[in-house]
Amino acid sequence: MLIADQIIAEAQRQGVPPALALEVATDESSLNPAAIGKAREIGLFQLMPATAAQLGVDPTDVSQNIQGGVSLLRQLLAQYGDPAKALAAYNWGPGDAQHHRLDYALSVYGAGWFAHIPSSTQGYINKILGNMQTQYSVTFNPAGLAAPGGGTSVLNIPIYQAGLPAIAPSGGGSVWGTLAVAVAVILGLGYVLSES
Repeated sequence: MLIADQIIAEAQRQGVPPALALEVATDESSLNPAAIGKAREIGLFQLMPATAAQLGVDPTDVSQNIQGGVSLLRQLLAQYGDPAKALAAYNWGPGDAQHHRLDYALSVYGAGWFAHIPSSTQGYINKILGNMQTQYSVTFNPAGLAAPGGGTSVLNIPIYQAGLPAIAPSGGGSVWGTLAVAVAVILGLGYVLSES
């Protein structure tokens, strides 16, 4: 089974939008299970050893790393209720008393939090949500013919393979416009997947 298929299956199992999980894994490690980050992050979703321990997974095991990456995304989506904030927490960290990160930016700047996070995290969010907007499509089947696996809609997800570059996001548009469209896409994907 391809790594992308494993990520999609685990995301569906945990109720996380598969496109979101696939984009995070692609951005984090280019789907390389052996990737090691500058801060000792391990594997596909670049899990820190302490985070992997909290999630109860072995980050050097591909299946467990995928399970942990998707689980972390699910937790952050539930905690923040917003894909952009969940991505900021995944990339920059939620923060704690010693590290003023996302939670601090949210408490101090409220709705203006995005302007007060690192530009690298802004780029991370824009890239992932932009790719979700442009790289995935939902095809509705007006004739009502059964889609693969049942239902009447098909989610077309490009197949990524280890070693191949991710497709670059399209440029242009405002950050908030992109975020609004991305949220709509995510909600639509959730509906389509629940109908399949």
